[in-house]
Amino acid sequence: MDLPRITVVTPSYNQGPYLEQTIQSVLGQGYPNLEYIICDGGSKDQSVDIINRYAGQLAWWVSEKDKGQTEALNKGFRRATGQLFTYINSDDTLEPGSLMAAAEAFRQGHEWVGGWAMFMEPDGGRWPQLPEPFDRRTDWFHCNPICQQGTFWAARYTRELGGFREDMHFAFDYEFWMRIVFEGGGKHHLLRRCMGGYRLHDASKTVSQYEKFKVEFKALRAEYWKHLTPREQQSTIDRRRKWESEQHRLSGWRAIREGNVSAAREHAREAFRRCRTSIESWRLMYCALRGY
Repeated sequence: MDLPRITVVTPSYNQGPYLEQTIQSVLGQGYPNLEYIICDGGSKDQSVDIINRYAGQLAWWVSEKDKGQTEALNKGFRRATGQLFTYINSDDTLEPGSLMAAAEAFRQGHEWVGGWAMFMEPDGGRWPQLPEPFDRRTDWFHCNPICQQGTFWAARYTRELGGFREDMHFAFDYEFWMRIVFEGGGKHHLLRRCMGGYRLHDASKTVSQYEKFKVEFKALRAEYWKHLTPREQQSTIDRRRKWESEQHRLSGWRAIREGNVSAAREHAREAFRRCRTSIESWRLMYCALRGY
């Protein structure tokens, strides 16, 4: 079987408690045409000792100070010789069989593939992070609809469109997906299987710095707004307003249950302002004004 070479890059910095499990999740799949690269940012914990234990199975690795995750990734992919690229962070995992599944999809002509990921809680709990709809161009402006863990793309996208943007530290993968969609004409192919594990812990960026993600998300959507037609832009605005209204309604009902009438009224006003035609917004407004 003629399997494509897959390059996996792991950026790493002081993730010693998780790094070995990440490495094993890649190497343990036994994929015969694997190129695995680890770019460590000069960790001060046990990370380098862990990497050294697997050095003979790696295509290349380095431990040196860098400017962050995106520079580490770009450094790795500049050395890559694979036909298919992916990256897995040093506190996440690839699901068993994901490399072969991606390779099979690539051989069938799909140049950008992925599935769903599994959130991994500190207490051992696991629950799925499912992809959002992504078929319409406007879907990409609602959220980042696909899971990064276990998403694979043809190397040509990186070579033709450039690497990850090093001025971004939180939404850089989302920006790269947008580039593939709006500049590369790519279409994501969904594999109906779990492809990776997404670890949640206090030190992870998603948990500890989520507000910074939202800032970059907003700037990114504004940057790519020009790619939508006026009709698509209006559809996106309407969808966003409905979503924001729903979030305020949920927060308003929660405030009522907690007896916080002033907060319930504020959320009711915001929900009503964004979607005046919603019966639920009217119900919330009525209950908030009545104080129950």
